[in-house]
Amino acid sequence: MNKKKFLMIFGGSALLLVAILFGAFYAGPLMASANSKQSANSATASATSTTNPYCTQYQQDLAQRLGVSVSTLQQDSQSARIDIVNQMVKDGKLTQSQANTLIQRIQSHQACTGKGKGNHPYARFVRNQFVKKYRSDILAQIAQGLNLSSSQLTADLKQGQSLSQVATAQHVSASQLTTIVTNAITNDLNKAVSAGDLTQTQATAAQTFLQKHPHFVTRLINRHMKQK
Repeated sequence: MNKKKFLMIFGGSALLLVAILFGAFYAGPLMASANSKQSANSATASATSTTNPYCTQYQQDLAQRLGVSVSTLQQDSQSARIDIVNQMVKDGKLTQSQANTLIQRIQSHQACTGKGKGNHPYARFVRNQFVKKYRSDILAQIAQGLNLSSSQLTADLKQGQSLSQVATAQHVSASQLTTIVTNAITNDLNKAVSAGDLTQTQATAAQTFLQKHPHFVTRLINRHMKQK
């Protein structure tokens, strides 16, 4: 087996591993609503998709290293994913109907597209690194805003109270709680920029993400408590 063919198989194997993990853990739940959402999702994806320049550059670089065209690389990747879906049908992991839906999505997907700038390939990694380092401080600031200590807030949440319920008990309104949480996160994003842990662009993107996903703060706090 020559080197280029080995590299092609190796690269394809990495993509297949992703497909296997997807199928093993997520295929079943996703298929339950696939038929009802397929048309709406296709229309939304068509309207909001954009090309990810880093993904495009990666594919061009990989194709050049393997001595094949980008179109050949994309076609082989697509074929490999379809092969895995078919194998999962044989193994009883998917029904044929579920497999047909997945294959249709694989075939209609345009390489290196996503839903806007939030799909930066390293966005989640950057966000998780920020959370790992600063979540304790964010929790402390929220607790202070609620006139509680971090340990008191943690104890209340561990007893099953929601952050909103704790705030109500402390006579803090929903709008005041939103301000407390927003300020805590903004303060630590600024700290991260000053410390060199984030660029200003990354901090701005994180702030935008958190504004659009307020429940992420609850998950952040719950994760903190699990590591106590």
